[in-house]
Amino acid sequence: MSAESRGTPPPALIGRALSQAVQAARTSPDARSGRAVPGLMPSTEDAEHALGRFFDARLRLVATPADEPARRALEDAIYTLCVLMAEPSAHAAVVAAVQYTET
Repeated sequence: MSAESRGTPPPALIGRALSQAVQAARTSPDARSGRAVPGLMPSTEDAEHALGRFFDARLRLVATPADEPARRALEDAIYTLCVLMAEPSAHAAVVAAVQYTET
């Protein structure tokens, strides 16, 4: 922020402060405080519905691998699960949703 447009580095004190601010922003709140912070979780019904859409879309794609709408439906179901369960990968989202709905 304070560097010139030619790429001149900022003064050391400002550089350290910016580095610490970026590191703090990248660290999750629970890691900063040392305690677990409950996240916003979907209703069990929403998680079950999203899982149902995922399993239906997966079966449809297995039955007709060349079906483009089936592939898009599976990708949409995976994306929905990732967002609902706050997981970055499809596998982690499905596992988290199954565990969440079983409890």
